[in-house]
Amino acid sequence: MASKNERVTIGPGYAVFPALKVPDTKFDELGQYKADISIPSKEAEPVMKKLSEVFKAHTGKAPSKSANTMWYMEEDRDTGEETGNVVFKCRVKNKRRKVDGKIWDRRPKLFDAALKPVDVSPWGGSQYIVNAEVYCWDAGGKKGVSLQPVGVQLIKLIEGGGEAPEDMGFAKRDDGFVADEDASEGLTSQTSEDMEDDDGDF
Repeated sequence: MASKNERVTIGPGYAVFPALKVPDTKFDELGQYKADISIPSKEAEPVMKKLSEVFKAHTGKAPSKSANTMWYMEEDRDTGEETGNVVFKCRVKNKRRKVDGKIWDRRPKLFDAALKPVDVSPWGGSQYIVNAEVYCWDAGGKKGVSLQPVGVQLIKLIEGGGEAPEDMGFAKRDDGFVADEDASEGLTSQTSEDMEDDDGDF
């Protein structure tokens, strides 16, 4: 069985519905941090093999290849067909301390490509590497293995929604309009927070 502190490093890959600045409270009152990561199946195989060995040692059986608490096969939203990528589910819940009743904020540490700590809110499509603790659990007569993110290194940050301009085919030009700092900041605010307030679908 894996020790409590055994870890795996996964990626680089792409963020799938991450929650790394503010915990997701949709299904948990205290919040859950999420660093799900999508990588090509071939690159995922070594990690899946290692986790399968841990799972079997802990539960006595092999994990399902299609769905378990560690990963799932990514499917295209439109066609429902597999994309050829594996999504590793890296999630950790906040907990309340038994002694003083205060919340144990378990937010993963975030670093940039140069290993400098950062305080940002990555959106889906960001590229990162995840370091996660391999957590073997036993609850209600059921056993399993989960991945709890400890730290994330950001390779490419998408923040505030939408694609990066480079991904749209744009490149910097020296012969055109350049917004001043105030105008640029105002536009950023409008395209993230204001638009979210104006449209109920966001």
